[in-house]
Amino acid sequence: MSNIPTTLGGRSGVYLREGPNTAMPTRAQPVATPQDARTRLVRGQLVEVRSAPEIAATLDADGKLDGLPFMPEMAKLCGQRFRVDRRADITCVEGHGLRRLQDTVFLEDVRCDGAAHDGCERRCLMFWKEAWLKPVEATDAPSIIPPSSKSTNALKDLPTRVGDRYLCQSTELATATADLPSWNMLPFISQVRDGELSVNRFVQIVALALFNMARKALGFKEVGRLTGEKSKSTKSDLNLQPGEWVRVKSREEIEKTLDPASRNRGLLFEPEMTEYTGKYFQMDAPVSRMIHEETGKMIPLTNTVALKRLTCQGLCAKSCPRNNYWFWREDWLERVPSLAARPDGSA
Repeated sequence: MSNIPTTLGGRSGVYLREGPNTAMPTRAQPVATPQDARTRLVRGQLVEVRSAPEIAATLDADGKLDGLPFMPEMAKLCGQRFRVDRRADITCVEGHGLRRLQDTVFLEDVRCDGAAHDGCERRCLMFWKEAWLKPVEATDAPSIIPPSSKSTNALKDLPTRVGDRYLCQSTELATATADLPSWNMLPFISQVRDGELSVNRFVQIVALALFNMARKALGFKEVGRLTGEKSKSTKSDLNLQPGEWVRVKSREEIEKTLDPASRNRGLLFEPEMTEYTGKYFQMDAPVSRMIHEETGKMIPLTNTVALKRLTCQGLCAKSCPRNNYWFWREDWLERVPSLAARPDGSA
């Protein structure tokens, strides 16, 4: 267990602080941006990933646009069509909180498979600059994309390391974003206008933030925060396999596995995860390694899994759209018989 940091935590329940950040390379300017890429994309809009030459023309010498890298895992998607899931005008950045991002969207469940980053299993949603996409109609003929070209190979060969530090969208997100003052409500108003955030959800987020501020001032824990008394967290080995059904243990059972900082062997049990206690879900995939967002180092994990459909909904992070998977220690779960009659995860 000595290889797993203990001073860790984070908004998405993953490891955060392990050491000082590595200095970032100086940004260069992109070569060009397609002229018709200025259209503001909205939720549900059909788009096509531009060709490799078009995308390559937008990138600077570091393979970035406005500080955001185009990753090798994205190259194989050139010419494919997807629908816009949400805009990424705001995003949470580990260690920095909520920050602003320009001209960027998420596509429906288009996640990084970590193939070019030594098998990182975090499965982050990829950020897409609008300059890398073009709006299309369903009746439009698909673009003809050569199976192999110099530009395609160049995108596949974009750097993934800077020294001993991994380079990906996650690790570069702090430098690709700008500060968002806590009083600035314009991004949230834009989310409501674009149909990405309902008025009721907006009120819920604001109310929760104010309520937690009041609880903190009075010396109470934030809503949903579970803490334990163990100085050394427990470790279970269920050897769960994809597709198996599990029950998320009760609050009381989970608290017995946590230390006073709400962690189990460094992994934070987030307040939003408390919503799922006592309910049933299927195991999606084991998580054995992922890249630390702040340090760029690969972090090993043991006895940790992702559950199907359980991703961060941004309630604790003020409507952050990253939709990161929650990671669950097997200590927080128990194996149960097949529950095909309960596909909705109900208790």
